[in-house]
Amino acid sequence: MDRDYGRDRKKREHRDRSRDRRRHSSKGRESDRSKEKAGRRRHNSSDRSSLAKPTPAPASRGYSPPPLTPSGAAARLASGSTNALPPPRNLNDPSSTGAEPPGDKERPNFSSTGLLAAAANTTATGAVLKYHEPYDARLPAPTPTYKLFIFKDGAIVDTIELNARSCWLIGRDRAIADLPIDHPSCSKQHAVLQFRHVVKTDEFGEKKAKVRLYLCDLESANGTMLGDIEVEGGRFVECREGDLIRFGTSTREYVVMLDRG
Repeated sequence: MDRDYGRDRKKREHRDRSRDRRRHSSKGRESDRSKEKAGRRRHNSSDRSSLAKPTPAPASRGYSPPPLTPSGAAARLASGSTNALPPPRNLNDPSSTGAEPPGDKERPNFSSTGLLAAAANTTATGAVLKYHEPYDARLPAPTPTYKLFIFKDGAIVDTIELNARSCWLIGRDRAIADLPIDHPSCSKQHAVLQFRHVVKTDEFGEKKAKVRLYLCDLESANGTMLGDIEVEGGRFVECREGDLIRFGTSTREYVVMLDRG
């Protein structure tokens, strides 16, 4: 019985020593954790203080740190500006994006080159006509008959009936001219006599359509005269009965007459 009692006492003592060792080890670990946390707090506080206040340079070197100035949004708020954000940039403006402006590019040109018209107005001999008839060109009726009387030194040298065709090309180039003139002051393609179907309103307000004769100078070198007035190049002027026409400085006179018989 004494032996059992001694064995139980040893077990209790061994259990008490084990419990004391566990308590001691847990307290040591808790103290180590608290020390580690305190060290971290001291380290973080020292870092913040070093960032908030820059360490000045030694006075012996004669260095003075520049004053701290607010920047960004703080600067705009300090200056009283209400624009918290900068204005948006225009992406289409090269100067706002910092990019160099693009070089000058050749723009497409869709204007008429005149090549198609030149091909359509090229004769069998290869000559290019300066004139083509307008959309209202018409062949005149058989009556009355338009006649062109050619005078030289007061005498009639030739008479031409104009109703045979809708257009008469006048010029020095006999290969294409319908009415050739040989004076050196006249151009190769000098002028045209053109019949056109036009609608006019009379004094009573009624519209009347009629085929009329017009004169057009082809921007010749020495011009065309209708009576005492020089015809503007490229514009149609109506010819009336009795009108006198001169080309260049030629002395020949061309008179338009109507034969109603």
